[in-house]
Amino acid sequence: MPEQGGRDKARGAGLVTRIAIVLLGAVLLEALGNFALHRWQSRELVSVEQTRHIAEQINSAAKIAENASLPERVALVRALEVEGLALNWVPRSVVTDHSAAQPQLAAMRARLLDFVPALSGREMRLSLLPTAGGGSRDLMGVLRLKDGTYLSFRVSAYLNAPLPFSLEILAHVLLMLLVFGVALGLVRTLIRPLRELAEAADETGRNHAARITPSGPHEVRRVGAAFAAMQSRLLRMIEDNTQALIAVSHDLRTPIQRLRLRTAMLEGEEQKEAIGDDLAAMERFIDATLAYVRSGEDEPPRLLDVAVLVSTIVDDAADMGANVHYIGPETLTLHTRSAALTRVLQNLIDNSRRYANRIEVRLSGADRIRVEIAVDDDGSGIPEAKRAEALQPFHRLDQVPDHNHVQGAGLGLSIVQRIVERQGGTLVLGTAASGGLSVHFSLPAAPDVGPVRSNDTN
Repeated sequence: MPEQGGRDKARGAGLVTRIAIVLLGAVLLEALGNFALHRWQSRELVSVEQTRHIAEQINSAAKIAENASLPERVALVRALEVEGLALNWVPRSVVTDHSAAQPQLAAMRARLLDFVPALSGREMRLSLLPTAGGGSRDLMGVLRLKDGTYLSFRVSAYLNAPLPFSLEILAHVLLMLLVFGVALGLVRTLIRPLRELAEAADETGRNHAARITPSGPHEVRRVGAAFAAMQSRLLRMIEDNTQALIAVSHDLRTPIQRLRLRTAMLEGEEQKEAIGDDLAAMERFIDATLAYVRSGEDEPPRLLDVAVLVSTIVDDAADMGANVHYIGPETLTLHTRSAALTRVLQNLIDNSRRYANRIEVRLSGADRIRVEIAVDDDGSGIPEAKRAEALQPFHRLDQVPDHNHVQGAGLGLSIVQRIVERQGGTLVLGTAASGGLSVHFSLPAAPDVGPVRSNDTN
């Protein structure tokens, strides 16, 4: 057991650990983005060598100003100006020192004093001013001379200018969106195994080829492996039960045939007819049972014209004496299973013939997303409270059929629902405009709908 636990840990971090890593990564990315944005806005535009030269010029100007007479100081100080550095002498100054509040100013003060230690014994005030042309900030400073006057200096284009408030907000929003997008992508990667597991679970019973391949964090792999084992047992049990039911249904045909032979030897015609009707009902029940258990068998889909298929089924039923009419497009192509769709429509039409005089089959697919088929009749319909019961296998409602038709096995609507759901469709029972039953079902489609026609001449 310890070895197994070690192998599980070696396969990768768990789901909780991975989520924690995603959250930590998002926080770090946000912090790094804010730090980079701040550094960009506070980036110094003066090199180390330029700073050294500025310190030396300030020190030289201070010495000259202190040794010169007052009228000469301004001219002598300005003679030491270089590109990017303006110098002046003033008797007093209103410049306020912001070094304590601005880390860049404190760092600049330290570098100036480091390059020229002689400046350390003097009062120095540093501040920031917007550059005349905009886009950056200047370093404004004053150095107190021995006589109480000041040497002022201005270093142009010292720092990047801060972004406007609106642009700064936009930059932070874009950064948050970037972090959110990265985190969302990582989370989607984490939940992909769960999504694949859910899809495989949804396909169980519809597509026997839908198998689980456990992947992802070890918790998800354990769930996937357990589900794969359960899926295999479930499909095997369904297959075994189906084969057993098919075998029993086939085996029942032999005694039924013997009973038919023995019935033929009876003398009473009335008794022979009654027994024959019972045997026919048993055969219909067996046929319906086989149709139900086989309604889930796989059939490869192919591209076919659903409108032609439906109208052909309607015409065949009309040739057999049914008062059935097709209303829909002349052509509507769809990738589907023709045998399954044929069985659905035949069952619905046969069911309506037992209880109604007129049947309408409506086909539509104009949205090019799903194909909609409705079978409406003018019979007595099914009360809303009993519609769920009508879809249960081997369940017959207490209705008396018209036209002396015999009752079925109670599997017609169950077979229809099973076939429709296996193709990813939905089936709904409702009330037709005539007051009878309306069976509406839809199938996924990418149809090519042509002009509408109707063979209803009434």
